[in-house]
Amino acid sequence: MPKYLSISLSVAIFLAFGYVLFQNALNAPSFDDYDTTVNFIRRFFFEHFDLQTRLKVLLSRQNEHRIFLSKSLAATYYRTFGELNFRSLVLIQNIFLVAFFALLLVVMYSKKRLSPVMALWAAVFIFSLAFWQDTFYYWGGIQHYTVFFFSFSALYLLDRAQRIMSSSFFLAFLAGGLAVLSFGNGFIALLLGCFILFAQQKRQMLAVWALWTAALVAFSFLPRPDSAPAPGEPFHFDWMLRLLLTFAGSFVYINPSSGQHLNILLCMAVGFAVLAFWGWLLLKGYALKEPLLYALLSLPLLTGIIIAISRFESKAAGGIAPRYMFFTGSIPVILVLILLDLKILKTAHLGRLAAAGVLLWGAVFYHNLRDLHQMNDEITVTLRQWENDRNTPLIYYKDSREYSEILGWAVARKVVSIPEKSRNNATDETTRN
Repeated sequence: MPKYLSISLSVAIFLAFGYVLFQNALNAPSFDDYDTTVNFIRRFFFEHFDLQTRLKVLLSRQNEHRIFLSKSLAATYYRTFGELNFRSLVLIQNIFLVAFFALLLVVMYSKKRLSPVMALWAAVFIFSLAFWQDTFYYWGGIQHYTVFFFSFSALYLLDRAQRIMSSSFFLAFLAGGLAVLSFGNGFIALLLGCFILFAQQKRQMLAVWALWTAALVAFSFLPRPDSAPAPGEPFHFDWMLRLLLTFAGSFVYINPSSGQHLNILLCMAVGFAVLAFWGWLLLKGYALKEPLLYALLSLPLLTGIIIAISRFESKAAGGIAPRYMFFTGSIPVILVLILLDLKILKTAHLGRLAAAGVLLWGAVFYHNLRDLHQMNDEITVTLRQWENDRNTPLIYYKDSREYSEILGWAVARKVVSIPEKSRNNATDETTRN
């Protein structure tokens, strides 16, 4: 593929993604936002005033996750502007997506594989609508984008660090901590960092990093919750396996209007190949030879294992949930870097591979844009109905009382406002229905 064509296509993909983002980002809370953002603002600014209690609220777990960065950005925005604007928060969180793309280019450059066609290959999977729930809603992207950005940063910096007293090692320490404070799977990067340092025989740095890892892992999971989780479905290994296989190959899911089962089967086949290749790399010693690339590939796959175990009851459908699919966007990028390094894939083949990727991006973009519009319509219609009837469930699978009370408080205190644009859209949608 000609250099200027690759550059032009990369720019076109980025601009199309940005246009849809600016056109469709809503100034409205949804799903987890009611608790993790709106109710957090009430607890942080209106219920607790001493520094110790506020810090505890910031660092407390949300289910199994620490989401310090999500809370901190929301608190900073509210303190600065006196209200929450979810459209602005969504636009801010996507800065981390752009930064993650730039970080992938840095990794390519460090491995002497950066080229226009490789940049295009990364753009296909990073500026995708496959994970639109992360891109367009604050409750998703601010946690997922940050945890992978800081996790990848920590691993890249550890790979470069040559001594304890160095800027790379210090920044890796900082990035590892921020990964843990971003989302629940951030601790995986710490363990993979131990693997990189072990493979590179950096014993002194490994000892220090292992202590940092132990401290942050303990912080992530301790103290244990006082109440035990409610009993659920008995564990089914085959359900977990279906989810894991689908998740590992979900970067080829286009969300078609028909033929979903065939597309899921394709994802499972690709996922099986990815996991088999991952295991083969370990058995053949490649993991010790190129620990950074192996660790970067391992991060999303280990994340998938955790998701598959904890969400096994959703079976294969859980592997193609848009809120999780950002985690698999880096898999094809790192895979190609490894295949090039092993000389299994030739540079001459990249053009055709990138062309196929652009076609995949277009199909994903088209089909997921439909779901995005539908979700935005549902959110605005629900908010309009809630204004007329406070018993309206704001989250369809949750009891209405708790979240209605939270939003009612926020509107009364002018922490959140339902913009006129959303009201008009909701009215139009109600009229159409």
